Amino acid sequence: MLKVPANGAEIQEVDGVRYLIAKLDAQKKTCRDFLEELRKGNPVVVPCSKRAQLTGLLKKESVFTRQKTVVSGQWVSFFPCEAREFKP
Repeated sequence: MLKVPANGAEIQEVDGVRYLIAKLDAQKKTCRDFLEELRKGNPVVVPCSKRAQLTGLLKKESVFTRQKTVVSGQWVSFFPCEAREFKP
């Protein structure tokens, strides 16, 4: 059974399927808050309105992530990953 995390987001596995579970209180957090969570190795879910700003900050700080749209036009997830080349 999936459980809502107390803070932030976490990956939970049920019957071999991995789910990203997040408490969507992201409107109150800044991109710096999200950056710190990603540096700790935690996935984050952000409003689409913060996607571009966070992406720019991640590139500037050399923090590598993978992005996936959770809800089109509303929420985007960022997952920490190994160092890689950015697309030009």
